[in-house]
Amino acid sequence: EQPACETTGDLDMEKRWNRIDVVVPEEDAEALAFEVAESLALGVELIEDGFRFYVDAAVPNDLWQGKLGRLLADYRDQNPERAGTVLVRIQDLVEDDWADCWKAYFKPLRVGRRFLVCPTWDNSEPGAGDRVILMDPGRAFGTGHHETTRLCLEWLEDWTESNRPDTMSLLDLGTGSGILAMAGALLGFGRVLAVDNDEEAVEVARENLRVNGLEGRIVLSVGSVGELEERFDVVAANLQANPLIEMAHALSERLQPEGMLVLSGILVEQGESVRSAYEEAGLLFVERRSAGEWCLLAFQHKPST
Repeated sequence: EQPACETTGDLDMEKRWNRIDVVVPEEDAEALAFEVAESLALGVELIEDGFRFYVDAAVPNDLWQGKLGRLLADYRDQNPERAGTVLVRIQDLVEDDWADCWKAYFKPLRVGRRFLVCPTWDNSEPGAGDRVILMDPGRAFGTGHHETTRLCLEWLEDWTESNRPDTMSLLDLGTGSGILAMAGALLGFGRVLAVDNDEEAVEVARENLRVNGLEGRIVLSVGSVGELEERFDVVAANLQANPLIEMAHALSERLQPEGMLVLSGILVEQGESVRSAYEEAGLLFVERRSAGEWCLLAFQHKPST
Protein backbone atom coordinates (compact mmCIF):
# COMPACT_ATOMS: atom_id res chain seq x y z
CA GLU A 1 0.00 0.00 0.00
CA GLN A 2 1.34 3.41 -0.93
CA PRO A 3 1.73 6.14 1.72
CA ALA A 4 -0.92 8.83 1.75
CA CYS A 5 0.71 12.08 0.63
CA GLU A 6 -1.40 15.20 0.64
CA THR A 7 -0.47 18.86 0.47
CA THR A 8 -0.44 20.65 3.82
CA GLY A 9 0.90 23.93 5.15
CA ASP A 10 1.63 27.21 3.43
CA LEU A 11 2.96 26.51 -0.06
CA ASP A 12 4.33 30.05 -0.32
CA MET A 13 6.56 29.62 2.74
CA GLU A 14 8.04 26.16 2.20
CA LYS A 15 9.98 24.34 -0.46
CA ARG A 16 7.63 22.75 -2.96
CA TRP A 17 7.65 19.59 -5.06
CA ASN A 18 5.46 18.39 -7.89
CA ARG A 19 4.27 14.81 -7.59
CA ILE A 20 3.52 13.38 -11.03
CA ASP A 21 1.45 10.20 -11.36
CA VAL A 22 1.36 8.61 -14.80
CA VAL A 23 -1.52 6.18 -15.25
CA VAL A 24 -0.72 3.44 -17.78
CA PRO A 25 -1.76 -0.20 -18.23
CA GLU A 26 -0.09 -2.51 -15.73
CA GLU A 27 1.68 -4.58 -18.38
CA ASP A 28 3.48 -1.49 -19.71
CA ALA A 29 4.14 0.39 -16.48
CA GLU A 30 7.59 -0.90 -15.58
CA ALA A 31 9.16 -0.56 -19.01
CA LEU A 32 7.73 2.93 -19.54
CA ALA A 33 8.73 3.97 -16.02
CA PHE A 34 12.29 2.91 -16.78
CA GLU A 35 12.32 5.01 -19.96
CA VAL A 36 11.01 8.03 -18.04
CA ALA A 37 13.54 7.54 -15.25
CA GLU A 38 16.41 7.34 -17.73
CA SER A 39 15.23 10.32 -19.77
CA LEU A 40 14.49 12.61 -16.83
CA ALA A 41 17.24 11.31 -14.49
CA LEU A 42 14.73 10.98 -11.66
CA GLY A 43 13.75 8.33 -9.15
CA VAL A 44 10.56 6.55 -10.20
CA GLU A 45 8.19 4.55 -8.02
CA LEU A 46 5.76 1.97 -9.36
CA ILE A 47 2.22 2.46 -8.01
CA GLU A 48 -1.02 0.53 -8.37
CA ASP A 49 -2.15 2.15 -11.63
CA GLY A 50 1.17 3.19 -13.18
CA PHE A 51 4.19 5.03 -11.80
CA ARG A 52 5.09 8.17 -9.85
CA PHE A 53 7.98 10.59 -9.65
CA TYR A 54 8.75 13.91 -7.97
CA VAL A 55 10.21 17.09 -9.44
CA ASP A 56 11.45 20.11 -7.53
CA ALA A 57 8.83 22.80 -8.21
CA ALA A 58 11.65 25.29 -8.79
CA VAL A 59 12.65 23.36 -11.92
CA PRO A 60 10.95 24.96 -14.97
CA ASN A 61 8.14 22.74 -16.18
CA ASP A 62 9.36 22.70 -19.76
CA LEU A 63 12.56 20.95 -18.64
CA TRP A 64 10.65 17.79 -17.78
CA GLN A 65 7.19 18.08 -19.33
CA GLY A 66 8.55 18.16 -22.89
CA LYS A 67 10.55 14.95 -22.39
CA LEU A 68 7.65 13.23 -20.66
CA GLY A 69 5.25 14.34 -23.37
CA ARG A 70 7.47 12.94 -26.12
CA LEU A 71 7.85 9.59 -24.37
CA LEU A 72 4.09 9.31 -23.85
CA ALA A 73 3.44 10.34 -27.45
CA ASP A 74 5.77 7.56 -28.64
CA TYR A 75 3.98 5.12 -26.35
CA ARG A 76 0.58 6.13 -27.74
CA ASP A 77 1.85 5.80 -31.32
CA GLN A 78 3.16 2.30 -30.61
CA ASN A 79 0.07 1.24 -28.64
CA PRO A 80 -2.90 3.01 -30.27
CA GLU A 81 -5.38 0.58 -28.72
CA ARG A 82 -4.26 1.68 -25.23
CA ALA A 83 -3.59 5.35 -25.97
CA GLY A 84 -6.81 6.51 -24.33
CA THR A 85 -5.89 4.93 -20.99
CA VAL A 86 -2.83 7.16 -20.40
CA LEU A 87 -3.36 9.92 -17.85
CA VAL A 88 -0.99 12.34 -16.10
CA ARG A 89 -1.86 13.78 -12.67
CA ILE A 90 0.19 16.56 -11.04
CA GLN A 91 -0.07 17.54 -7.37
CA ASP A 92 1.77 20.14 -5.28
CA LEU A 93 3.58 18.94 -2.16
CA VAL A 94 5.61 20.80 0.42
CA GLU A 95 9.04 19.56 1.53
CA ASP A 96 7.77 17.64 4.57
CA ASP A 97 5.14 15.83 2.49
CA TRP A 98 7.73 14.82 -0.09
CA ALA A 99 10.11 13.49 2.55
CA ASP A 100 7.37 11.65 4.43
CA CYS A 101 6.18 9.98 1.21
CA TRP A 102 9.63 8.65 0.42
CA LYS A 103 10.42 7.75 4.04
CA ALA A 104 7.38 5.46 4.03
CA TYR A 105 8.45 3.86 0.75
CA PHE A 106 12.25 4.06 0.52
CA LYS A 107 13.99 1.80 3.03
CA PRO A 108 17.62 0.64 3.32
CA LEU A 109 18.30 -1.99 0.67
CA ARG A 110 20.89 -4.72 0.80
CA VAL A 111 22.27 -5.63 -2.62
CA GLY A 112 24.56 -8.57 -3.15
CA ARG A 113 26.68 -9.57 -0.18
CA ARG A 114 27.96 -6.26 1.16
CA PHE A 115 26.30 -3.28 -0.54
CA LEU A 116 23.83 -1.35 1.59
CA VAL A 117 21.95 1.48 -0.14
CA CYS A 118 20.49 3.86 2.44
CA PRO A 119 18.55 7.13 2.33
CA THR A 120 20.33 9.97 4.11
CA TRP A 121 17.64 10.09 6.80
CA ASP A 122 18.17 6.48 7.89
CA ASN A 123 19.89 6.12 11.26
CA SER A 124 20.41 2.34 11.32
CA GLU A 125 23.94 1.04 11.89
CA PRO A 126 25.58 -0.85 8.98
CA GLY A 127 27.15 -4.21 9.64
CA ALA A 128 30.87 -4.87 9.70
CA GLY A 129 32.24 -4.83 6.17
CA ASP A 130 29.15 -3.24 4.60
CA ARG A 131 29.78 -0.93 1.67
CA VAL A 132 27.29 1.87 2.34
CA ILE A 133 25.97 4.12 -0.42
CA LEU A 134 23.83 7.05 0.72
CA MET A 135 21.18 7.76 -1.89
CA ASP A 136 17.95 9.73 -1.64
CA PRO A 137 15.14 9.03 -4.11
CA GLY A 138 13.48 11.63 -6.29
CA ARG A 139 16.77 13.14 -7.43
CA ALA A 140 18.07 10.78 -10.13
CA PHE A 141 17.45 7.31 -11.44
CA GLY A 142 19.61 4.58 -9.96
CA THR A 143 18.84 4.15 -6.28
CA GLY A 144 19.52 0.42 -6.41
CA HIS A 145 15.87 -0.50 -6.00
CA HIS A 146 15.35 -1.29 -9.69
CA GLU A 147 16.37 -4.70 -11.02
CA THR A 148 18.62 -3.17 -13.68
CA THR A 149 20.76 -1.36 -11.10
CA ARG A 150 20.83 -4.30 -8.71
CA LEU A 151 22.02 -6.62 -11.48
CA CYS A 152 24.95 -4.28 -12.20
CA LEU A 153 25.89 -3.90 -8.54
CA GLU A 154 25.84 -7.66 -8.01
CA TRP A 155 27.91 -8.30 -11.13
CA LEU A 156 30.55 -5.73 -10.16
CA GLU A 157 30.80 -7.19 -6.67
CA ASP A 158 31.13 -10.74 -8.00
CA TRP A 159 33.71 -9.78 -10.63
CA THR A 160 35.97 -7.97 -8.17
CA GLU A 161 36.03 -11.03 -5.90
CA SER A 162 38.33 -12.80 -8.38
CA ASN A 163 40.17 -9.80 -9.89
CA ARG A 164 42.39 -6.90 -8.77
CA PRO A 165 40.27 -3.77 -9.22
CA ASP A 166 42.95 -1.59 -7.61
CA THR A 167 45.05 -2.07 -10.75
CA MET A 168 42.13 -1.43 -13.12
CA SER A 169 39.88 1.29 -14.49
CA LEU A 170 36.08 1.49 -14.63
CA LEU A 171 33.83 3.54 -16.91
CA ASP A 172 30.24 4.10 -15.79
CA LEU A 173 28.52 5.27 -18.98
CA GLY A 174 25.15 6.98 -18.48
CA THR A 175 25.91 7.35 -14.80
CA GLY A 176 22.58 8.95 -13.77
CA SER A 177 22.73 9.09 -9.98
CA GLY A 178 26.35 7.93 -9.95
CA ILE A 179 25.56 4.76 -8.01
CA LEU A 180 27.59 2.37 -10.17
CA ALA A 181 30.60 4.68 -10.15
CA MET A 182 30.36 4.97 -6.37
CA ALA A 183 30.10 1.20 -6.10
CA GLY A 184 33.23 0.91 -8.24
CA ALA A 185 35.12 3.28 -5.97
CA LEU A 186 34.01 1.35 -2.88
CA LEU A 187 35.08 -1.91 -4.54
CA GLY A 188 38.55 -0.43 -4.98
CA PHE A 189 38.91 0.37 -8.68
CA GLY A 190 42.07 2.38 -9.20
CA ARG A 191 40.42 4.80 -11.64
CA VAL A 192 36.69 5.49 -12.03
CA LEU A 193 35.20 7.71 -14.72
CA ALA A 194 31.47 8.51 -14.70
CA VAL A 195 29.93 10.05 -17.83
CA ASP A 196 26.42 11.19 -18.72
CA ASN A 197 25.14 13.29 -21.61
CA ASP A 198 22.61 15.05 -19.34
CA GLU A 199 24.08 18.02 -17.45
CA GLU A 200 21.37 17.88 -14.79
CA ALA A 201 22.09 14.20 -14.10
CA VAL A 202 25.79 15.00 -13.72
CA GLU A 203 24.99 17.70 -11.17
CA VAL A 204 22.85 15.22 -9.23
CA ALA A 205 25.66 12.66 -9.36
CA ARG A 206 28.13 15.31 -8.18
CA GLU A 207 25.99 15.98 -5.12
CA ASN A 208 25.73 12.25 -4.42
CA LEU A 209 29.53 11.94 -4.59
CA ARG A 210 29.79 14.77 -2.07
CA VAL A 211 27.27 13.17 0.31
CA ASN A 212 29.24 9.91 0.16
CA GLY A 213 32.65 11.55 0.47
CA LEU A 214 33.79 10.17 -2.89
CA GLU A 215 34.50 13.37 -4.85
CA GLY A 216 38.22 12.65 -4.99
CA ARG A 217 37.78 9.04 -6.10
CA ILE A 218 35.66 9.54 -9.22
CA VAL A 219 36.10 11.70 -12.32
CA LEU A 220 32.66 12.97 -13.37
CA SER A 221 31.94 14.60 -16.71
CA VAL A 222 29.25 15.51 -19.24
CA GLY A 223 29.69 13.70 -22.54
CA SER A 224 29.02 10.62 -24.65
CA VAL A 225 30.89 7.46 -25.57
CA GLY A 226 31.84 8.97 -28.92
CA GLU A 227 33.83 11.71 -27.17
CA LEU A 228 35.96 9.31 -25.14
CA GLU A 229 39.43 8.20 -26.21
CA GLU A 230 40.57 6.26 -23.15
CA ARG A 231 40.21 2.48 -22.95
CA PHE A 232 38.99 0.82 -19.75
CA ASP A 233 39.33 -2.53 -18.04
CA VAL A 234 35.61 -2.58 -17.18
CA VAL A 235 32.77 -0.63 -18.78
CA ALA A 236 29.28 -0.61 -17.25
CA ALA A 237 26.31 0.81 -19.17
CA ASN A 238 22.86 0.63 -17.57
CA LEU A 239 20.89 2.22 -20.38
CA GLN A 240 18.26 0.79 -22.75
CA ALA A 241 18.35 -1.81 -25.50
CA ASN A 242 18.03 0.50 -28.52
CA PRO A 243 20.78 2.99 -27.59
CA LEU A 244 22.99 0.09 -26.48
CA ILE A 245 22.59 -1.55 -29.89
CA GLU A 246 23.40 1.75 -31.63
CA MET A 247 26.62 2.22 -29.67
CA ALA A 248 27.88 -1.38 -29.89
CA HIS A 249 30.99 -0.58 -31.95
CA ALA A 250 31.74 2.61 -30.02
CA LEU A 251 31.53 0.81 -26.68
CA SER A 252 33.62 -2.13 -27.84
CA GLU A 253 36.36 0.33 -28.81
CA ARG A 254 36.51 1.64 -25.25
CA LEU A 255 37.66 -1.72 -23.85
CA GLN A 256 41.22 -2.69 -23.04
CA PRO A 257 42.39 -6.07 -24.37
CA GLU A 258 40.69 -8.69 -22.16
CA GLY A 259 38.44 -5.90 -20.83
CA MET A 260 34.90 -6.59 -19.61
CA LEU A 261 31.68 -4.90 -20.73
CA VAL A 262 28.50 -5.22 -18.67
CA LEU A 263 25.18 -4.02 -20.10
CA SER A 264 21.86 -3.63 -18.30
CA GLY A 265 18.52 -1.87 -18.78
CA ILE A 266 17.55 -4.60 -21.25
CA LEU A 267 14.16 -6.30 -21.27
CA VAL A 268 14.48 -10.10 -21.38
CA GLU A 269 12.90 -10.29 -24.84
CA GLN A 270 15.45 -7.76 -26.15
CA GLY A 271 18.45 -9.70 -24.88
CA GLU A 272 19.20 -11.63 -28.06
CA SER A 273 19.14 -8.51 -30.23
CA VAL A 274 21.62 -6.76 -27.93
CA ARG A 275 23.83 -9.85 -27.74
CA SER A 276 23.94 -10.14 -31.53
CA ALA A 277 24.95 -6.48 -31.93
CA TYR A 278 27.91 -6.85 -29.57
CA GLU A 279 29.05 -10.16 -30.97
CA GLU A 280 29.02 -8.54 -34.43
CA ALA A 281 31.16 -5.78 -32.92
CA GLY A 282 33.76 -8.43 -32.08
CA LEU A 283 33.09 -9.09 -28.40
CA LEU A 284 32.85 -12.51 -26.76
CA PHE A 285 29.60 -13.15 -24.90
CA VAL A 286 30.39 -14.29 -21.35
CA GLU A 287 27.29 -14.23 -19.16
CA ARG A 288 23.59 -13.43 -18.88
CA ARG A 289 21.74 -12.70 -15.65
CA SER A 290 18.04 -12.00 -15.21
CA ALA A 291 15.80 -10.39 -12.60
CA GLY A 292 12.09 -9.98 -13.26
CA GLU A 293 11.56 -8.61 -16.75
CA TRP A 294 15.16 -7.44 -17.09
CA CYS A 295 18.48 -8.97 -18.01
CA LEU A 296 22.17 -8.14 -17.82
CA LEU A 297 24.67 -9.19 -20.48
CA ALA A 298 28.44 -9.39 -19.99
CA PHE A 299 31.05 -9.49 -22.77
CA GLN A 300 34.82 -9.63 -23.00
CA HIS A 301 37.18 -8.03 -25.47
CA LYS A 302 39.25 -10.86 -26.91
CA PRO A 303 41.92 -9.50 -29.27
CA SER A 304 42.43 -11.52 -32.42
CA THR A 305 45.70 -13.38 -32.52
